[in-house]
Amino acid sequence: MGKADTYLKALAEVLPDPLGTLLAPHARFVPLRAGQIVIGHQDRTTDAFVVLEGSVRVELHSLNGRDVFLADVGKGGLVGEFAALDGQPRSASVTAVGQSVLASVPGDLFRETVNSNPETADWMARRLVGHIRLLTERVFELNALAVRNRLHCELLRLCIDAGVEDNRAEIAPAPTHAELAGRIGSHREAVTRELQYLQAEGIVVREGRSFAMNDVARLAEIVRAAAGDVDLLQRAVLVAGE
Repeated sequence: MGKADTYLKALAEVLPDPLGTLLAPHARFVPLRAGQIVIGHQDRTTDAFVVLEGSVRVELHSLNGRDVFLADVGKGGLVGEFAALDGQPRSASVTAVGQSVLASVPGDLFRETVNSNPETADWMARRLVGHIRLLTERVFELNALAVRNRLHCELLRLCIDAGVEDNRAEIAPAPTHAELAGRIGSHREAVTRELQYLQAEGIVVREGRSFAMNDVARLAEIVRAAAGDVDLLQRAVLVAGE
């Protein structure tokens, strides 16, 4: 089986049936190097992209040079669907984190195919609701929580994404202190101070380019005390086994 056939099979598998099967024959495969821009903020393109290898970062760049992190999207993830669905300018930039391969599908075809089947339309609606819930969490955190508590929330989110086993999560590769600061709307020094505290408490252990979160339940409890009952905590309760 050649690479193109492998990618076609992967695309058909990562999207819900029959969406992947219907879109696969129309996909164009895009190899990317680290740092290569896939989508530019405010571009008028409408293609939707599925990550087949590697990962991409979704972010915004302010005029003063500040990066605003929105999401990292790994294998099987979807980006660019907003413009594909509504035809409006791109809402963010998307950049390859490392060597990656994406499947590109024309936006009008993506929209028509998603809407042609009740199951795929429901899948897309649930995805969009997930985006709204995540953005609601972040708006709450930025407006109601101190920097250290925003970092706790972001670390807990990383644990959930990485997967928790026996109250422990391995985040690898871990974001740099500067990247964490960009995620929570702060600066690197504040992130460094709080990580040092969490390390002294035995909650976080830095191992090269990875974080070992040794007590996810305790981290969730810290978040609970500061943030109250939000969706993030409900997910954390499940993965931490509380």
